[in-house]
Amino acid sequence: PQPKPTYTAMSSAMCRTGAIGVATSLCDRRPHQRRQQRRPSSSSAASAAAGGAKVVRGAGGARASGDDVETPLPSRRIAAASMTLAPLAAAAAALFASAPAARAAGAASATDTDCVSCSNSNSSLAPGDVPFTQSASGVRYADLRIGDGPSPQPGQTVVVEWVGYTEGYQAKKIESTRETDKPFTFVVGRGEAIPAFEEAVLAMKQGGIRRIEIPGELEEQLAYSRNPSQRYSVGPVPSTFGGKRTLDFVLDNKTLKDFNRTLLFDVRLSNIRK
Repeated sequence: PQPKPTYTAMSSAMCRTGAIGVATSLCDRRPHQRRQQRRPSSSSAASAAAGGAKVVRGAGGARASGDDVETPLPSRRIAAASMTLAPLAAAAAALFASAPAARAAGAASATDTDCVSCSNSNSSLAPGDVPFTQSASGVRYADLRIGDGPSPQPGQTVVVEWVGYTEGYQAKKIESTRETDKPFTFVVGRGEAIPAFEEAVLAMKQGGIRRIEIPGELEEQLAYSRNPSQRYSVGPVPSTFGGKRTLDFVLDNKTLKDFNRTLLFDVRLSNIRK
């Protein structure tokens, strides 16, 4: 049996015979067969080297008409693209080479230029703000309201309402006794409160409100221990899980600077028990 003619062979035959109904686009199509490259014979190569072969240049390269061998030539587009991308490649290589040095320099500068005044609110007071007074221990305080009652004495029990913030790191609220309705009660002078609270309350009058700022570089001496097992042996202790997590994150995070551990408390001396 005769082989079934392919679509290309049929269209070519119909184009040659002038068959009716054959579209012009079909007659213009070339067979979809990739030309197989043949190795030039020695005679063809010799004639081409001698200049006898005619080279026909096309879009895809050059073709020797004598032996019908296609010899690709460098494309102008490829050459232009390589010329355009060469400077970009050189710039990218220089950038990647300098990146480690830049990171090292940035890390060194960040280490060498620690912010000394970042934990001091007096360096950024707005008009009308009450300035802080720094005591000999390093704690800073500002009286927002002067009480009209007596001042506590060592050995007396005081009831304190407080709200705390991680002032040096995103100013997140630790806890507020107005929300928990659990005031902090302790005996003055017995070490039941952090040293900053003891010092601040002794100089307050009943009914007064004092803002306490604990510098981050003095946080462990004036507030909480960095040892988690000893941290909440003194108060005020956050009563909520969120409050403890917020405070623990600032105290335990080793990537933070000292000024990031600056704490701020607003304290109200509500009552003095005899």
